[in-house]
Amino acid sequence: MSTASDNQDRKLMAALKRGNMEAFEQLFYKYYRRLYALFYRLTWDDGRAEDLLQETFMRVWRGAMTFREDLKVSSWVYRIGRNCWIDLEARRSSVRRAVDVESDSLLDSGRVDALSENDPRATSSGRYAAIRPVQLIEEMAAGKEESPDNKAEKREIEDGVRSGLLDLDPMHRLVLVMSFYQGMTYSEIAEALEIPLGTVKSRVYYAEKKLRDKLKRFVMKQEGVKNA
Repeated sequence: MSTASDNQDRKLMAALKRGNMEAFEQLFYKYYRRLYALFYRLTWDDGRAEDLLQETFMRVWRGAMTFREDLKVSSWVYRIGRNCWIDLEARRSSVRRAVDVESDSLLDSGRVDALSENDPRATSSGRYAAIRPVQLIEEMAAGKEESPDNKAEKREIEDGVRSGLLDLDPMHRLVLVMSFYQGMTYSEIAEALEIPLGTVKSRVYYAEKKLRDKLKRFVMKQEGVKNA
């Protein structure tokens, strides 16, 4: 079912196909904050995030005529952003385009049963109510008073989150950022990335597990504080 936002997007795309610059500007202002936040969490680099944002909207402008009416505009824009990010990282020789076969086979092997519809951690929209490692650690950092010791610990926590995310396989990092930071449902991620829903679930599961292992000492400390 189309929402008012979806209908507005389609009107903007129809105008954009006619070369309407005002429609392009409206689309940009609607999505640029979300896309910049996505790129920043993927790269942890302001300059690269800005470059990716610029390249994404250049491709939106140039590729407007290729937009398919059966797609949501938001999904189409995210696909372009994903491709820009993959292309940039490939040029930097720092990204494998393929995801580990083992991690994507988790769903078929029955090792991701915790991601079923009945899992209490999942909401009715089909995403985690919270991805615990990131949530716990960011809560911990946010709650620190600005004393010298706490500033140092806060910085250590933030560095741990950044390092943990950057250590993930790029495609696992992408779905984790889209789910946790962007608040997207599994179905929305699957449509935006053109991958099966089961693949989204297995990648989120694998990414959450790797991140928890990477940040174990921070998570255990914060959980201990909450249980005290």
